[in-house]
Amino acid sequence: MKRKINILLISIFCIGLSGCYESVVRFWNNDGWEPPPAKKKAREECFEELEYIKEPKAYIGSKEMQDWLNKVYGPAERECMKRKGF
Repeated sequence: MKRKINILLISIFCIGLSGCYESVVRFWNNDGWEPPPAKKKAREECFEELEYIKEPKAYIGSKEMQDWLNKVYGPAERECMKRKGF
């Protein structure tokens, strides 16, 4: 009985730590919880600039949509952010 309780507590502890780990990594990689106002503004401007790109008539999560995001939209967004200084 004691062994089952220990296994249960360890499992709960591991699940809790995995959630905290994700939050810590997100905080570390993004310079905090919120992006700086300049970066946020640049991202919004790039989003508006890239709205003209025609997206495929596929559902979100499909292979076609993922390919489009990786080959068309992603590089265009990165180029726009580079032009804005990020």
